[in-house]
Amino acid sequence: MMNDAVVFGFCVRGYNQFYNRKDLENSAFLKDDTLKIKCTIGVVVTLSSDSPKLKTIEVPESNIGAHFGVLLDSGAFSDVTFSVGGEKFHAHKLFLAARSKLFLTQLVNGGEKDEDGGIVVNDIEPKVFKVTH
Repeated sequence: MMNDAVVFGFCVRGYNQFYNRKDLENSAFLKDDTLKIKCTIGVVVTLSSDSPKLKTIEVPESNIGAHFGVLLDSGAFSDVTFSVGGEKFHAHKLFLAARSKLFLTQLVNGGEKDEDGGIVVNDIEPKVFKVTH
């Protein structure tokens, strides 16, 4: 049986009766120790004379690129190193593979390695590599 309650000025619907754990474990709802619950949430917007238009939510501009740049510059969590003209560049395989078929192929096939296990790149200058990786 459903009942309505008012919480903070909103109407909230709920049930008076709930399954206890023992009954739920013995029911047909539990299959392979898994219970799937589908939840549908509806939001009702009412306009009053105090608020003649719907309120909007400001979505901030994404700064994920800047965050990834800081991560790349710091070398934190890097899982691959490139050796280019004697300089070392730390990188993240996941991002390289997602952004470049060339890097994806090089990461899958291995490529030439330096003494520290870094991937050697011979056909590009370090300053050019820095802006492309």
